[in-house]
Amino acid sequence: MYVIYTKRLAPGTRHYTFKSESHIFGCNVGLVPRLLRSHITSSETERSRWHLPVEALLAAQEESFIINLKPNNPDKRRSLSLCELLDVWGVSDYGWTPAMLRLRGLCIDGEPVIDDPNDFLLPVEVAEDPIYSFVYLDGTIKSGKLEGPWTAPRRSSTNSVLLWPYALSYFFKSIRTQTPGALDVGAA
Repeated sequence: MYVIYTKRLAPGTRHYTFKSESHIFGCNVGLVPRLLRSHITSSETERSRWHLPVEALLAAQEESFIINLKPNNPDKRRSLSLCELLDVWGVSDYGWTPAMLRLRGLCIDGEPVIDDPNDFLLPVEVAEDPIYSFVYLDGTIKSGKLEGPWTAPRRSSTNSVLLWPYALSYFFKSIRTQTPGALDVGAA
């Protein structure tokens, strides 16, 4: 489940209040395509590498995009897993876009305990190290416009994210910029 929260910062704390349900993908309703439209140039076309600093872009409206990783789990209290979307990078080529998401773990498997997921306060220091996730999107950029539905493929045994060297290199460079040392051998 994807949700927009109002996010207010106070000394040492972050206050999150439910605002509305949302979508992350989908050309007509998704946060990523909506933000991306305003960040591409009219000449941008395939083999386009792009970055959306989501946290910074939503901060102007005091908003945050939260992903509930386990929305249908019956044991909501012990399994609550909320992550805040910080950044999205993509490489649009051949009609597809592999994308990498950088997330901040706010509550993972019920830790810390959040009594009301619609309105909660967390100390700034409560956050998992950055979490990275990869997805494929059915869509691309051609002549400065988004083409395709910009949705993730339906579940199947063959829809893992395939990353060619140019995309993998771009994502590694982005990780090194945001999380120095994360890709060092022996880092844990």
